[in-house]
Amino acid sequence: MTQVIIFGSSRSFGNTRKVIDDILGFSGTPLFDLNNFDISPFDYEHRNQNDGFIPLIQELIAYDTWIIATPVYWYNMSTQHKIFFDRFSDLLKIRKDLDRKLRGKKLFVIASFGDSYPKGFEDTFEQICEYLGMEYLGSSFIYSGTKHEEYLEQNKAHTDKAKLKLGIVHK
Repeated sequence: MTQVIIFGSSRSFGNTRKVIDDILGFSGTPLFDLNNFDISPFDYEHRNQNDGFIPLIQELIAYDTWIIATPVYWYNMSTQHKIFFDRFSDLLKIRKDLDRKLRGKKLFVIASFGDSYPKGFEDTFEQICEYLGMEYLGSSFIYSGTKHEEYLEQNKAHTDKAKLKLGIVHK
């Protein structure tokens, strides 16, 4: 199983990156930081075709499992991921050849949060996968704060869930 991390956060080396490093360690899983790509918001006239979205998708298609790594911002995915997923509309309209290649891919979400557990967070990813013919593997929510003991206790269970779903074995 080939897998890739699609990472999107306002801080490339913040709490979510620490969570990824904790879960994936030295697994060698490639990481694509959305901050390193010039991806414009969706545009109905498709004037953004020369940005970095299509070349990124062409690289990501090679991987069987996509790991979305995002902090929870206002009970949702990061802006970087929202723009990334909005651009899937281009695949449905003008790059159907790439849209078809998404079918059968797997998607797992690793989300870090700092204040409150994000209710309903997974719904968006489940629906995206259903629409595109991808298999949704679930999510692991990792608390990155220090104040809520009950969340800290849940972190090991969510970290273990991610490792199990992704076949991560540390030596």
